[in-house]
Amino acid sequence: MSNRTYFLGCPTPDGFETHLGDDIKSGDFFTYIIKGGPGTGKSTLMKRLAAALSDVDPAELYYCSSDPDSLDALVFRKLGVIFVDGTAPHVFEPTYPGARERLLDLGRFWNGDKLRDNADDVIRFSDENSKLHLRVKRCLGAICSLNADTIAASEAALLGDKLEAYARRLSLRLMPKTGHGAGKVSLRQITAITPKGVVTQSAAFEGCTKYAIADPYYAVTDMLLKSLSVHAAAAGYDVIASKNVFHYGCVYEHIVIPELNLAFVSGDTAGDRNDEKINALRFYNRDILRERRRRYLFNAGAKRELTASAVETLVQAKAVHDDLERCYIGAMNFGAIEKLTAELAEKLKA
Repeated sequence: MSNRTYFLGCPTPDGFETHLGDDIKSGDFFTYIIKGGPGTGKSTLMKRLAAALSDVDPAELYYCSSDPDSLDALVFRKLGVIFVDGTAPHVFEPTYPGARERLLDLGRFWNGDKLRDNADDVIRFSDENSKLHLRVKRCLGAICSLNADTIAASEAALLGDKLEAYARRLSLRLMPKTGHGAGKVSLRQITAITPKGVVTQSAAFEGCTKYAIADPYYAVTDMLLKSLSVHAAAAGYDVIASKNVFHYGCVYEHIVIPELNLAFVSGDTAGDRNDEKINALRFYNRDILRERRRRYLFNAGAKRELTASAVETLVQAKAVHDDLERCYIGAMNFGAIEKLTAELAEKLKA
């Protein structure tokens, strides 16, 4: 069985947002919250644990949107265990220390004297990284405002009754009333803005029949995915929903129904040539869309420019973060972390 992959979260105009806290607070898991500076081995520890326990319980892998090659969290659903990077920007703290959570402080494996010798560099790189991420937040705020205007304009053209009737027919055809889940809709981040561009964790759809929605105006996608989620949950299927991070509030971009191996995807990075296609334009009043064409074109063009600027800034932030990591790497006792990782793996296997 392969690993499902997601992003731990994504930057937004209001700061970093993650939904993993819903699982941590559910009471269904024991959570290890990993603390330590950049480059202290948090991601490597989790990658080794995922490999060591792959035969016991293939983990859900949650990657970092600021560095898509770095792991931010593991969720072992069968074992009921979570490992998560609890340092900024996704700060987690124990609510019931020892009972439901345990802190893993990798700071105890660094040489404090070496870090104090490099204090000026640590402070300079940390402050520069924070300034760059603040600029990304401003870009995302502007994009969300443009998309809010686009979706508000397109809602006036929405043929809601026709769309709801289609969603009902599609649900009856694809979702027999034999689901074995709790009918729960859970939020996880499948697409995020990263230094590599807007990236979709395609492994979240692995093994699924995909329906790709082409919708530059967003309103049909959001209404259709929310309606399908309601129908699926009512039929006893659990649903994974992913928000569109370029919108304020909770606008759906993808949904996955794992029990049915079924996914509905949208956006520029999600669909591929072999997917079933859903033409969103049939659920809009074309005359209203034509009247507002210049407004849509302006918003789309400005969004492209701002997205490119945000990605470029994330590339700069990643370079600064790499410099910061080097300050810590030279001060770490990685042998001790390897020993800790092996002990944790053996404990969980037992």
